[in-house]
Amino acid sequence: MESDPEGGCGVISVENLSKEFNGIKALDRVTLQIEKGEAFGLIGPNGAGKTTLVRVLAGQIAAGAGEIYFEGEAIDPRERRYHLNMGLVPQEAAFYGRLSARENLELIGLLYGMPKASVRPRAAELLDWSGLTEHAERQVRFFSQGMQQRLSLAMGLMHEPDYLYLDEPTAGLDPQARFSLWDLILRLSDQGTAILMTTHNMDEADRLCKRLAVLVNGAIREEGTPEQIKALLGSDRLELTLQTVDAELLDGLCGPLDLSWEQKVDRVVITGSRLSEKIPRIVTALGSNILDLQYKEVTLEDAFLRFMGRVRI
Repeated sequence: MESDPEGGCGVISVENLSKEFNGIKALDRVTLQIEKGEAFGLIGPNGAGKTTLVRVLAGQIAAGAGEIYFEGEAIDPRERRYHLNMGLVPQEAAFYGRLSARENLELIGLLYGMPKASVRPRAAELLDWSGLTEHAERQVRFFSQGMQQRLSLAMGLMHEPDYLYLDEPTAGLDPQARFSLWDLILRLSDQGTAILMTTHNMDEADRLCKRLAVLVNGAIREEGTPEQIKALLGSDRLELTLQTVDAELLDGLCGPLDLSWEQKVDRVVITGSRLSEKIPRIVTALGSNILDLQYKEVTLEDAFLRFMGRVRI
């Protein structure tokens, strides 16, 4: 991604951000930009630097080098004025277990300096938004993990931040709780909140994020929309079972179509760009020689695993 030397035009822009721990690079000249109403995802293996980047942006630890901009203005994430525009939902939900959901929300509102008159209405609004109204007076220690995660997200939104950092927001949740949280995150994005989220769940990244960055050893290796990442790192496959495998025929068919083929046990696997558009020509050429045909679209997880298989960590 090309960066604006004046600090970019996104809600949050990061330029050449680096961080070391005991001489080991945790972040290596990271540059990215997050726009209003965009969920931007960070994917990568364990230890890639995803949580470190979130902690730097949230002001929990200082960067070693580089610049962070908020709407074009260079800022220090540790300054209080920055915190008033930022919401953080850490991987480990942070709340007071012996307080009720409403009390947790009202407390976080007061800690952010919200006027007392607006704290209770805002808490009620978020309890309704997160589907927790009927549990408002219940101690949070008795909540399910999914309910705790929804409350944690609501707490991060109590002061109406312009941007939100989510660190593995659905880790450990069952499918129903995960889908419920996905819906809340999509609604936030639609309402204009800028979101940076880390995740190991590739389906989650594909569904929620408008753009992704692949982080490896603290450096961004690839960046783009989920579709761009899939096209860049993987490819769709056409798996054929043929009566006879004619290598000369397959070479003559695939070459002009910019496709490649290989034989795997009892199947011929064809891959290449815009494969779906070329299937009719393949079927016409091979005709009755085809016993079985399966078209498999590449998933983000497929693409990520193939990428990691050829990247030196």
